[in-house]
Amino acid sequence: MSINNYTLNIKEWCDFLGSINVNIDNNRMAQISLRGLTPRFSVILSIVLAREKSPPFFDLQLMLLVEENHV
Repeated sequence: MSINNYTLNIKEWCDFLGSINVNIDNNRMAQISLRGLTPRFSVILSIVLAREKSPPFFDLQLMLLVEENHV
C-alpha cells in the first residue's frame, strides 16, 4: 500500500471516529501512523522518535511521502 493510501485510510478512520464524538487530533493521528509503518520507513521513525514532540499528521505525511519517493 502506498503512503498516500495508508495515510488516507488513517485520516478516514479518524474522521469516522470524530463523527461519533471520538476526537483524535493531528498529533495523535501522527502517532497512530507511526505504529503501522513497515521497516522501510525506519529512518523516519527514528527521526520522529528522537524529537521531543511528534510532528502534526500532515507534516509526518509529507515526510513519509518524500521518503517513499526517495526509496
